[in-house]
Amino acid sequence: MALSWSSPAFLVRERLLTLLPTEVGYAIWLQAPAGFGKSVLAGQLAARLGWRTLWASSLLGEPKALVARALDLPLEVPWGPIVEALAQEPTLLVLEDLQGHEALSPLLRTLPALVLLASREPLPYPELPKLRAEGRLVQLGAVELAFTPEEARLLFAGRPGWAEAHQMTGGWPLPLYLSAFTQEPPDPQALLRGLRDSLSPLAFREGLLLSAIPYLPEALATEATFELFHKGLARRTPQGYQLHELLKRMAQQTLRKEVQTVVEGEQHRLPPTLRAEALWQAGLHQALLALLEEPHELDLIDKLPAWRGLLEQGGPRARLRLGEALLQSGDRSGFALLEPLCEHPDPPLALTALGHLAFYSADLSLGKDLKRALGYLERGLALVPQVSPELAGRFLNDAARVYYELGRLEEAEQLLVRALELLPPASRFRVAPQDNLSLLRFELKGDLVQRIRSLEAGLEHLKGGLAYNLPGHLRDLGRLYLLVGQRERALDYLGRAAEAPGDPLASLEAQMLRAFLRGEGEALEQLVARAEQWESAYLVERGRALLALLHKDLRWVEGHQGFLVSLVRAELTRDPVHLPPYPQNREERLHWHAVRYRITREAAELEALLNLTLQPERILPGLLRLEELPRDRPELARGYPLGEVLASGWLEAIRLRQAEIPTLKIRVLGRFTVHGPLGEVGLEGRRREVLALLLLGYTRSEIAFQLWPDLDEEAARNNLSVWLNRLRKALEPWGLPTYLQGEGLVRVESDLAQLEAALEAKDAPRVLELYHEPLMPGVYLNALEERRHELRTRVRHLFLQQKDPAYPKRLLELDPLDEAALGRLLELLEARGEREQALALKKTWSKRLREELG
Repeated sequence: MALSWSSPAFLVRERLLTLLPTEVGYAIWLQAPAGFGKSVLAGQLAARLGWRTLWASSLLGEPKALVARALDLPLEVPWGPIVEALAQEPTLLVLEDLQGHEALSPLLRTLPALVLLASREPLPYPELPKLRAEGRLVQLGAVELAFTPEEARLLFAGRPGWAEAHQMTGGWPLPLYLSAFTQEPPDPQALLRGLRDSLSPLAFREGLLLSAIPYLPEALATEATFELFHKGLARRTPQGYQLHELLKRMAQQTLRKEVQTVVEGEQHRLPPTLRAEALWQAGLHQALLALLEEPHELDLIDKLPAWRGLLEQGGPRARLRLGEALLQSGDRSGFALLEPLCEHPDPPLALTALGHLAFYSADLSLGKDLKRALGYLERGLALVPQVSPELAGRFLNDAARVYYELGRLEEAEQLLVRALELLPPASRFRVAPQDNLSLLRFELKGDLVQRIRSLEAGLEHLKGGLAYNLPGHLRDLGRLYLLVGQRERALDYLGRAAEAPGDPLASLEAQMLRAFLRGEGEALEQLVARAEQWESAYLVERGRALLALLHKDLRWVEGHQGFLVSLVRAELTRDPVHLPPYPQNREERLHWHAVRYRITREAAELEALLNLTLQPERILPGLLRLEELPRDRPELARGYPLGEVLASGWLEAIRLRQAEIPTLKIRVLGRFTVHGPLGEVGLEGRRREVLALLLLGYTRSEIAFQLWPDLDEEAARNNLSVWLNRLRKALEPWGLPTYLQGEGLVRVESDLAQLEAALEAKDAPRVLELYHEPLMPGVYLNALEERRHELRTRVRHLFLQQKDPAYPKRLLELDPLDEAALGRLLELLEARGEREQALALKKTWSKRLREELG
């Protein structure tokens, strides 16, 4: 009985078939574990081609003998006759179950057929890298062979359950096919039995360990890990190796006891954070509580709230870790866990609890009780002499936030300086006080550059438990680079913040800013909706303000208040009455004065803005448009992009930046292009001729005579003046003499001058690189023809002296009938023993000579 193409067994893998070559002389390599549809895909390719198709499996014998039998040749025949027989008609040759030891070199070197190789393991055949480099090998692995969601939907022929099955299997074809046939979820027991039979005992044990952890760092991988990876059961990510999600779930549900045994035996191979996660996933909760009581630094802030029921039964250090995690996630119940620990007899533990309480009591989102926070700070200061310098430094960094929020900035600065004195030079915890100190000094003095440098220097230290802060750190860098007008760099940092693991709210804010800068209104609306789901009033307010600014529509902020909302309301209504109260934060003050200046254009507002930072010219591009600057203050344009200043026509500002204007780049060898600081300059006709003669070194009198030989000298020079003026407007549209001065060109970089220098130095490789014909295409002047002939003569003389055949070959490209170049090339080829090539070249040249010249 014929089956229709809608049957799951015959789902055509159109996505994959379009990737495969359909010509003889190519190879296909499918590498994936059993059950990934390698044979099915080969069969579909055979059906589509309609060619003679030969199949052989290494499990049944040596491929050469099997192919010989299929071709009715003797089994002992060498590869030569097999290759000839394969080439007699278009053939698809499928070689399955390859192990890598098969002798296939003669076949792969000649490829007389379309050859499909299928294996579970990597193949070491030396011909494969060469074929890949030549573009004659297509390789597909488990990732490509896995079913996409759309293919899973087609496989189920529209029946429900396809999405769940695809998610469970991760697109693994075999269990997905079984699920489509039986209309039941994949059977864990059957799959696990199959895996146990197809894996070595060590690899199966490794799989059980990987089922209990999110990833295994690459440095901890073993041969067993690599076996899982090569068989498509684990994937390699930037973090490390991850087990297939379906296998994780099946192992956890079906082999719980075995997983526990493996985790107990292998846990000390793992770093503390991964060990904690393995113990939790395996259900070894008492061992986990014991680990949490050890003084390890654990990067588990986002995991601990989910373990709350267990940790509340643990010891003081487990409760300390949980309390900090709850407060960091915005849960005030963390205060109740930390309060009793302040009286703990162990000074390090008590001081750590006091540091957390002081820090989070000063947090607005957690109620901001500064009186209470100050009490925790003072109690902690009494314990500082009783703990290690590193722990003392970490407490002082946290406690400095209290003084900062109280407005006692000098005292906050003193605590941070003391923290850096106590923290060891190699401590990764130095990044926080360094960052905080740079922020504080920006607030005190307005030093924006050192603030940016400090944030960039701290990036490499944000690892381990500090990785949670990475999105906020990157977001701040993006915001600050935007403030100094470096938009592309700002977008780069915001993009990195959006993708970095850690604080999800900081990442969300970075995504909002990036969507706003790109003008992506729909994306920004979706991000604001996510902020509402997080119940983050701060982010909702900022997101709506950005939407209002993007759409120039205040309806987005109706019913909302906040600093940024008020700022946008004032901006869009052009009414300073809507400005928010004057902020204390220096960065917010910069924006406040910028908006007020844009509305009022009062000089006092601009001065107040400039006085807020030690680098006033640096911050202006991020706050004000160039045209908003007062015309009597050209020095303020120093921080704006040079191209923007040149295009503005603001002569006074341009004159101050004239030394920064880059050279004019002129290319005249084989093309005629002119590039200035504002892009390509289009020159045609007389303007191109004038520039060409200037570039050749002619004086104005000589140029006038070349272009207008029939006119008297005065008339010719008058004509030249007109065209020089037109040329100047094209090259220097900003209005200041830059490239055309005196008798000729200045500040010009040309490939012609580079070629002249290379010829003078007899630098043949550089001349070979530079020389193209014609010189100055599109320009037709007698003087230019002389220069073209002179250049060709010099280049030809240099090339004929070289001992590399590349040089006479280039001369023959320029003039295929150049007999001297041919003679030199033949001489060099014969000296190298390449006589056949020399004879063939001579015959070709003789034939061309007869055809073209008779």
